[in-house]
Amino acid sequence: MFINIEQQSNGIELIKIENNKSKIVFMNYGARIVSWRIGDNNIVLGNEVEADEFYPHHPFYFGATVGRVGGRIANGQFELKGKTYTLEQNDPPHHLHGGHHGLSDRLFDYQIIKEDLSEKVEVVFTTQLRQEEDHYPGNIDVKVTFTYDTSETWTIEYEAQSDADTLFNPMNHVYFNLNRDSNVVDNHVIASDRLAMYPLDETGMPTLTPIDLVEEMGSNQIQLAQLFNTTQDSIQQQVNAKRGLDHPFEVAEGQLSISNDDLALHVSTDAPQVVLYTLNDSENWKSHMNIFKPHSGITVETQSLPNDIQLLGPKAYSILKANTPFYSKTAFQIERISNC
Repeated sequence: MFINIEQQSNGIELIKIENNKSKIVFMNYGARIVSWRIGDNNIVLGNEVEADEFYPHHPFYFGATVGRVGGRIANGQFELKGKTYTLEQNDPPHHLHGGHHGLSDRLFDYQIIKEDLSEKVEVVFTTQLRQEEDHYPGNIDVKVTFTYDTSETWTIEYEAQSDADTLFNPMNHVYFNLNRDSNVVDNHVIASDRLAMYPLDETGMPTLTPIDLVEEMGSNQIQLAQLFNTTQDSIQQQVNAKRGLDHPFEVAEGQLSISNDDLALHVSTDAPQVVLYTLNDSENWKSHMNIFKPHSGITVETQSLPNDIQLLGPKAYSILKANTPFYSKTAFQIERISNC
């Protein structure tokens, strides 16, 4: 494994790791993944060349570590221990992805651990979120460890501890596209023995009665195009409203695969849900750097149910007690199906 650091402007640094089969690029701004090349095929969306110009301004959270809380909190408010907290409504009227002072919009400190370069490289990102910045209760120390190894597996480990009861529901907002020609991801197949999709209400918030896609579609392997074009009323209503997927899923034992004819992405997580989003609104960003069309990629956001604090109250998975360590782990592994 070889490592190279590229310094760009405004303190942004790219951490480039490669071997003879693949290359992956991380960044200290937002503890991001920028690029992942399997051979000559870049399977994630991003902008490596103009990273210092692109990432502080684009609205899609490409490859970013997101938090304190991934997803939306309805109307930018929540109650915890009898007190109501008001957050930034950066997706009016809702709060989205921790707001503008969250994890995705900051320079992390980082350390590269290369004790066994023949097998793996670890990049440990650290930062602190303060109550006066993001208006969540408590100050929270956050550590995010990216590991890349010779099995072409990218592993993310989240660790955190707060000095007060708070919410913490981190995830990574990477967009995958396994197609060599950068065509839309509608040809990708999602597969798991359980594919339970949580419907969204008219405000975009998840509801608590999921649709069993395996039962409704008659298979545990579903091509996205098939899902988008289904005539099943409950599913059609959901995908038409969002022009694709923007939905939480429960998958079997935290295992999900996404594939095309050449590659399979195997996801393993201890998070209770996974949000799949197919970049449905890419044309809303008016910029010369926006080369992305709708369905250019699909996210695999491993987290707990968005807005669970309002849906589940004191039983919400996202509640983190004071001085209690948080830990979560997700791994993305590439399998080559054909000689690519």
